[in-house]
Amino acid sequence: MAITDDATSATTKTTTLTTPAKLYGKDLSEYDDVDVESLLAQLSPEEITILAKEVDPDDNFLPPDQRNSYECTKEATGPLNRKQLIEHINKQAIETPDQPEFEPFVQGKVRGKKWVPPPRDARDIEAEEQIAIDMGEEYEHALNDATQEEIIDLAAILGFHSMMNQDQYHASLLNKGQPVGLGWDGITKSTQQKLFPMDPPNNTDVEESIKRVKDDDSKLIDLNLNNIKNISDEKLEQLFAALPQNEH
Repeated sequence: MAITDDATSATTKTTTLTTPAKLYGKDLSEYDDVDVESLLAQLSPEEITILAKEVDPDDNFLPPDQRNSYECTKEATGPLNRKQLIEHINKQAIETPDQPEFEPFVQGKVRGKKWVPPPRDARDIEAEEQIAIDMGEEYEHALNDATQEEIIDLAAILGFHSMMNQDQYHASLLNKGQPVGLGWDGITKSTQQKLFPMDPPNNTDVEESIKRVKDDDSKLIDLNLNNIKNISDEKLEQLFAALPQNEH
């Protein structure tokens, strides 16, 4: 057990007790020299299956249908000998010959058919070419001498919304002038939220209103039920049932 003292002030000290991690009452360092193979050899096939389901991670390289824990239960052909099974698997992997190549690999040799993209249509090429438009000397002179703010206003009028941010677009619509510092590369700033006062509570008497609707009161023309708290469904049903007979 380790004891550490942390001074929090000139006169106060805090003592923290830390206990090393343990597993089944023993320190973790005592399990470093344990032979895992000998422990696994003492497990039964059922215990190994349970351990494999809890320990083995999900292999992303396996197909999804092979990652699940479902296995077809079959009768065992004999007792499980883990050491002998591992030796048999290693021996089978070594003795199994590699699949022969039908054609040996030759560096630089192109096999099969090389893909060649089909020729593009001439109409698509013409559509991508830039079209020069003669707007006249007056319009070209006006655009060349226009400021950045005037170009942004023109883009808003023509509907080019992707060329500006929201502040620039709304400033153009309201004719307020462009915000200072917001050009083509400007970053819009957050608009301060407008706070509105809360609506006052509705003090309408629901019972009295239902009674006046049923009595076809000629003075009751408008009935406001907004922002009424704790109004039940039964009262709403009574009100809606009385409305068809009300003529005002």
